[in-house]
Amino acid sequence: MDTTAPSPTTQQIWYLATLGHDALLQALAPLRLPTSVTYDPLSLAARVVAADPNRHSDFHRTGQAVLRPLFEATTFSVIVTDDFGPMEVTGVVPVIGEHTVDNLTGQYAELLLFDTSGPSAAFRLSKMPGDKTWIIDTDFQPSGHPRTQQPFGSSRLGRKRTVRPPLISALNRLAAQADGHAT
Repeated sequence: MDTTAPSPTTQQIWYLATLGHDALLQALAPLRLPTSVTYDPLSLAARVVAADPNRHSDFHRTGQAVLRPLFEATTFSVIVTDDFGPMEVTGVVPVIGEHTVDNLTGQYAELLLFDTSGPSAAFRLSKMPGDKTWIIDTDFQPSGHPRTQQPFGSSRLGRKRTVRPPLISALNRLAAQADGHAT
């Protein structure tokens, strides 16, 4: 199986179109870009990543600032078995560690997934004390738009959705390594 990680450009576009999309829109707001430029998350992300730092310095600089978490991301590969058999999946984790919102403290992770065909998913996940697994708080469709908007720890009241066991194991390992570092 191919163990090649996705290219940095692919990772950057997928991050900006999914997990970093809201931050990108907020950072670009002072530039007053037309809606025709910002309405499609994937197109906007591709434009930002391809921006010439000499001709579009504000656009490029803003994109680089939003991409900062991705520059220190951890990458791993696991084999996931689905209905069609085993498949190698590469995970890119820009953020993982202890996270506190109001009085709620737990582990938080952002996960980008890539398979052999390219970007496949992006998730915000949390693991509260006492939880045995990582719970999906928000996941994103291929368009970059969130399918569900649930803040950190909110999925505790409804049906809990999670990722596959090999991904859970990798996240547990990375969380243990990051233990003690707030995110």
